[in-house]
Amino acid sequence: MLLEELLRCQIQEWYPAFRCHTVPTVILPLPAAFLRYLAGRPAYPDTGGEHPEGGDDDAEPLPFFLPAITSGRSAFPPAHAHHPDPVSLLDRDNSDLFFDSADDDDRDADNPLRPAFPELEAAVDSAIAELGGAALPKLNWSAPKDAAFMSADGTIRCTCFAEVAMLLRSSDCVAHDLACARPSCKDFAPPAGVRRNAATGADEGARPNAYKNTKDTTEEQTDQHKALETSSTGAPPNGGESSNDAGSMSDSKENAEKGGNRSAADSEADDAPQEDVGEESNWTWVDDGFQYYLALRKWYPGLRPESEFRCFVRQRRLIAMSQRDPSAYYPSLPGWSAEVQPKIEAFFEQVIEPQFASENYTFDVYVRADGRVKLIDFNPWGGYSLPLLFTWEELEQEEREEVEVRVVMQHGAVRPGLMTAVPYDMLDWGEGSGWDVFLKKADDELNKQMASLGADS
Repeated sequence: MLLEELLRCQIQEWYPAFRCHTVPTVILPLPAAFLRYLAGRPAYPDTGGEHPEGGDDDAEPLPFFLPAITSGRSAFPPAHAHHPDPVSLLDRDNSDLFFDSADDDDRDADNPLRPAFPELEAAVDSAIAELGGAALPKLNWSAPKDAAFMSADGTIRCTCFAEVAMLLRSSDCVAHDLACARPSCKDFAPPAGVRRNAATGADEGARPNAYKNTKDTTEEQTDQHKALETSSTGAPPNGGESSNDAGSMSDSKENAEKGGNRSAADSEADDAPQEDVGEESNWTWVDDGFQYYLALRKWYPGLRPESEFRCFVRQRRLIAMSQRDPSAYYPSLPGWSAEVQPKIEAFFEQVIEPQFASENYTFDVYVRADGRVKLIDFNPWGGYSLPLLFTWEELEQEEREEVEVRVVMQHGAVRPGLMTAVPYDMLDWGEGSGWDVFLKKADDELNKQMASLGADS
């Protein structure tokens, strides 16, 4: 995989050219301080303190804390809103002993390890409101699909900045984007002199009006908000989760100066004062000044996972398509795939191929109930992109005269265990495991609270 091919698949690079054919999206540049937070490093290093700028990269990451919320709104609904007190649903005083009261539900608010990003928080909350109140977050290439287990509903649907930060901080897919995506390219070379944006505003939060042209397109394309409407039939269980999550699983794209799609935010970053912070031998992604973005994509709760396909392009020819979710069998899909194949081929010839410059790549599409095709994402060829029901060896073997389509044809033919699951610690219930320790501590705390209730009665 070449760096040029990877960079060309970044969402902030391809979205302006394809905004009429994809999901409404707001793109925000991420400040260096927030990137350091995602890396588990001090967001605002104290040059004279314990964590100086450019400190030991091998140091243990900081404890997991959500950013401090500066807007005044609650980061998450109170716990007892979802878990009523089993002792007495009518006695809120007793309930607060178990779940804390709304007044002190943020006991770590003043912890010095909790950084605040007021400008970024305001920009994210504003963008989510603009997109209808819920959005799917992703960075330049990947969405935090593997962190869905952290959310209350098992999806990566976000309604506020705190939820976005929690998913990004918990995701290995996002960590890979930050630390490994560019170095995995065979022609990647660390910069000879690592440089960092020295502008104060870039560290504190997103620049005002940054990437405004992209935000404006969301308002201009009012019909985009109906772009992925589905039929009136109900979605299957977890249908919205599968399609929305899979829609931004992996992603990538290059500085398309050749295509003229370079953003104004990139130019501002280039013009900002720079300072040397390291040598090539000490290169880290945090220090090299590469601009990362947060893309917030409108959330559609009723999407059907069987309507999404991954398409493979080799030497600028569409050669294969695969069911995007290979972990399930959909009885209607074997027959329906023959119907949608010509529609996807026409979409490729009329929309994708004339505007996307790479020779080899993959792209994901969603086929609506009315037959219209919508672009979901681009991914580089090979590397960490999943070939799903194919293998990369098969796709690279021989010239193909016709497009080959593969779907799961029967029960038992699925391919489980791709790369999204839950941490092993969540499945290990043995003596001394994380769950074992947690449950013992929970029992101890419950016994203390019950003893306290008995003493007060």
